[in-house]
This record gives sequence, structure tokens and C-alpha cells, in this order.
Amino acid sequence: MTTASNHFTEAYKSAPAIVRKVAIVAFIGALGGLLFGLDQGFINGSLPLIQKDMGLSTDQAAFFSSVLAWAAAVGAFLAGWVARALGRKTTILIAALAFAACTLVGATAQSYEILLASRLLLGLAVGTAAFVVPLYLSEISPTHMRGGIIAMYQLMITIGIFLVFVSNATVAKTLGTDPNSWRLMLGIISIPAIVMLLAGLTLPRSPRWLMLRQRREHARAVLEKTRASRPEIDHEINEIESSLAKGSNGFHLFSHGFFWKVLLLGIALQALQQLSGINSVIYYSTEIFDKAGISNAAVATVIVGFVNMVTTLLAVAFVDRLGRKPILYTGLVLMALTLFAVGAIFQYEQGGGVLTETDQVLTVAIVLLYIFAFAISLGPIVWIICAEIFPLEGREIGITITTIANWVFAASVVQGSEIVLQGLGGSVLFYFFAVCCVIGLGIVFLFTPETRRVSLEDMELRLRQGVRLKQIGA
Repeated sequence: MTTASNHFTEAYKSAPAIVRKVAIVAFIGALGGLLFGLDQGFINGSLPLIQKDMGLSTDQAAFFSSVLAWAAAVGAFLAGWVARALGRKTTILIAALAFAACTLVGATAQSYEILLASRLLLGLAVGTAAFVVPLYLSEISPTHMRGGIIAMYQLMITIGIFLVFVSNATVAKTLGTDPNSWRLMLGIISIPAIVMLLAGLTLPRSPRWLMLRQRREHARAVLEKTRASRPEIDHEINEIESSLAKGSNGFHLFSHGFFWKVLLLGIALQALQQLSGINSVIYYSTEIFDKAGISNAAVATVIVGFVNMVTTLLAVAFVDRLGRKPILYTGLVLMALTLFAVGAIFQYEQGGGVLTETDQVLTVAIVLLYIFAFAISLGPIVWIICAEIFPLEGREIGITITTIANWVFAASVVQGSEIVLQGLGGSVLFYFFAVCCVIGLGIVFLFTPETRRVSLEDMELRLRQGVRLKQIGA
């Protein structure tokens, strides 16, 4: 960290009101992750009910599970231009409004076609939020708090997953075998979207977007409410102006090798996040535990959601203290080991072996360790790095493309997992995910920079100067 950055950081110790303001803004902005998590976890526990109520085949159920992710890829593509034209704040509000409307339409749908259409439109909203929230948080945050604040987005995702797991289990227990219980499960999650929409009206606009729009004084006014000292405000304004002076059209960056380097790294990291198998575990954990012979799979699934949520708190607390890469190494090693172990358990079960009660408890413990490893590493840190590494003029384009990559891989994994799980069994599925985590260790070691406590503008300068990708950070 530079001497200036050290000085700026010290100023926050005597400015608790500014810290509170930043924390409140970050919390409201990160609610977009809550919406993402609610819908991501909704499928778990509700899919069998929807399949029965609507008379869906296995292939239709698999497509219904994945259509949101395919639509989210389109939403992320459109979000880049919307966020530049209308602003980050307005885009967040549009996503919240669309989420609330689409969940209510889906909950009252009387045909599969209407339900599928509502889920497709919901995917557009979720993809938009997945793009704009990390972008907004990266631009509103002080440098020394940026990692933890962006990690709040992933924390909100995990809170959403946990809450919907609990909600689905409660509804299922209350309504029993009622074939329409999934409608209540879906309708409930419109409430947080309405809360976010109302709270989002109080958000300040991104100072970097205001500078892009030549609204320098408005940008300074936002920074005066979210930065602890005038020298820091002046420094950040100057850095943004310097960055913007390099060009106004981000598309020309495709002719530069340095932009391709960070773009390909971002795509690789987002692919790794999905190919680690997390969405398969989240979407199908009840089914996975059932196949492992665990009698109370719903309770085990709720525990998975709880561990996912609590562990992400650790990432928020330590990502700016320990750095991105040490946590990634730890997480990937643990994930590879646990995935190999789960694959071996399924291979034993597929070969005719019968899991004892001890084996079943061990299976749950291994899955929880996997969730722990993901929640402290790939879960939050991939979003953090992808929000940090792109030059300002190409940030919307870079985050758009990497977010699309995340959703495309998510859709492919979710849709393919159901087919593989039913056709080839869990051993093939989990061994594949384990190998992907081993490959991921190489990607982190060889190409990923340590971005902790390095300003976005400093990283951009080093990137443009031709510094090796691995070394553009600290």
C-alpha cells in the first residue's frame, strides 16, 4: 500500500459517521445479491412440486432449472449498456422492480408456458443485478474497504439461499403434499425485492459514473459523504479524470493485448467458480443427500445453506486482511479434496455398497466442508477480482462479458448436472468438479494478481504499462 493510501486509511479512524454511511450504502446495494440467492435456492425443494403440478418430464425440469441462468446471461449483456446510459443506481432499481413483478406473475401462473416466461424474465433481472451490484460496490467503496464490501454481495447471496431453504422447508412442512405449495414458496421471495426497491431509492450514484457523465461536482458531493478526508477526495477525483482521459469508448480496448489479458482471466475465474460444482450442490443437495441414503435430506440441505451463509462472513472479515490469493489457494485445495471424497462415496454406493449411518454423517460433513471452502474463496473473491481488474473505460464491457460467462457456465452445469446425476451417477459428476478445482489452482498461481489494498487506477496504470498480469496488483 502506498504512503498516501496509508494516510487515507488512518483518516477513517476519526470519521465513524463516514464508515457508517459507507456500510449502509454497501448493505442496501448488496441486497441485489439477496435476490440472486433467493431465486438460486428456490429450485431446491420446489422443483419436484412444480414437476408434479405441471406434469414436466426430466428434460423439461432440467431446462426449467437452468432457463433462469441462460436468461441471466442475456440480462448481464444488456446491463452493461443500461448501467452506462442510466447509471448504476437506476439499473439496480429496475432489476428490483422486475424481480418483484416476475416472481408474483410466476407464483400465480396457471400454465407451464407462463411460468417459464416469468422465469425467463426473472433471469434477465437477476443477470442485470449480478452485473451491476459488484460494479456499483467497487466504485462506491474506499480502496481499503473495497474487498470486504464487494464480498457483501456474495454474503447476501448466501443469506438468500439459506432463507429460501428455510422458507421452502417451512412451507412444505405446513402445507404437506399440497401440489400448489410451490406457489407460496415463490411468492414469498417477492417481499425482499420490494424492500430493496424502496431502500434503493436512498442510494447515492456512483462517483465514477457521474464523472463519465461530466458531472464532476455531483461526483465530489457523493465522495464527500463516503470518504474521510478532502485529500482522499481530491486524489480520487484526479485518478478518475486521469483514467477517463485515456479514452471514452471502451470498445477500442479490444485492439489492445492488455485488455484481452484481464478479460480472459475474468472469464477463466468465472468459469472456475461454476465448474467447481457449487450450483449443482445448491440446486440438488436434497437429491444428492437422498441418493446417498440420508433420510432427513431437507434438514441437511438447510444446514448446507446455514454453513454457506456463516462462512461467507469470514470472507467479508478477512479478504482485505489476508489478501485474495492465500484464501483462494486454501479454498481450492479443500474443495478438490472434498469433491474427490464425495465422488468416492458415490462410486461406492453405485457399486452396490450400502452406506452406514456413520458414512451418511461423514457425507454431510464432507459436503459442509466443501461449502465452507467455496464460501470463503471462489464464492466472494471471483466477484471481487472481476470488479477490480478492468480499466475504467472498459469496466462495463469487461464485467458484462465475465458475468455472461458466469451465467453461461452456471446454466450448462445446472442443466448438465441433473442429466449426469440421473444417467451416470454422482461419482462422475463430482470427480469432474474436483479436477476443475485442481486446474483452478494453476490459474490462480500463474495468472491471478493480488489486488488487496491497490487502487483501481493503480492497477490500470500497471496493466497499460505492460506489467505481467500476475503482478499488476500488490
